[in-house]
Amino acid sequence: MPAKKIRVSELAKELGLTNKEALDLAVSMGVPVKTVANTMEEAHADRIRRKADRDGLRRDEQPEEEKPAKKTTAKKAPAKKAAATKADDGSDTDKPAKKAAAKKAPAKKAAAKKADAVVVDEPVEAPVEAPVVVEAAPVETPAPVEVEPE
Repeated sequence: MPAKKIRVSELAKELGLTNKEALDLAVSMGVPVKTVANTMEEAHADRIRRKADRDGLRRDEQPEEEKPAKKTTAKKAPAKKAAATKADDGSDTDKPAKKAAAKKAPAKKAAAKKADAVVVDEPVEAPVEAPVVVEAAPVETPAPVEVEPE
């Protein structure tokens, strides 16, 4: 029989923790999860339950999750397809809009979102500088002095 699994979000609800708190607790204990939708073995969940009880983290109710502020983006003016084609060529036939141009716009938006994305939870590492190797000046050893016996 396969081992029973539980989602991080379900465990958070059970313990009265926010999803972020439960995920952070699981990751700090070495449980291999990355998001609250990931599942974990029941043994890992038991370890987290015991730690939450030991540290006094358990609550009666799960608090509301903090919702990130929505970004406001400037909306583009709607395209004037029919009016522009009638005015340009004087005919009353509506021409379908080019689909190639419509497909490129989402790609540009996705690229812009990636460029604007800010990662908050990951630790920032300081750049590692290469060790500086300083060569010592050559040391001259004195020539052996021969002493004649008397």
